Amino acid sequence: MTLTDVSILAGTLLVIAAPAEHALIRLLRTKTKNGNLQLLLTWADQAVAMLEKSDLAGTQKKQQAIDYVANRLEANKLAGKFSQEQLSAVIEQAVAHLNATATK
Repeated sequence: MTLTDVSILAGTLLVIAAPAEHALIRLLRTKTKNGNLQLLLTWADQAVAMLEKSDLAGTQKKQQAIDYVANRLEANKLAGKFSQEQLSAVIEQAVAHLNATATK
């Protein structure tokens, strides 16, 4: 096999394998993002449950919960992956979930 034949074969294999490689990369990115989101939701639930019985006012509790989650994100090198608005929304969702479970 000549160098030209090897080059053509390598190029052909790359063209054939490119869609599969792209799909694998997308799958891994999605799996990572889903894992990060699951961690965020778990930490939000923990923060809300931990602060539920505290004497803080509603807005103070929420800010404390956001700070707790932000610290967990930073400790796990995920700081910057979620905005403050997203953290606020996740805390509100965790509060709603806790209230719904408590009333059942």
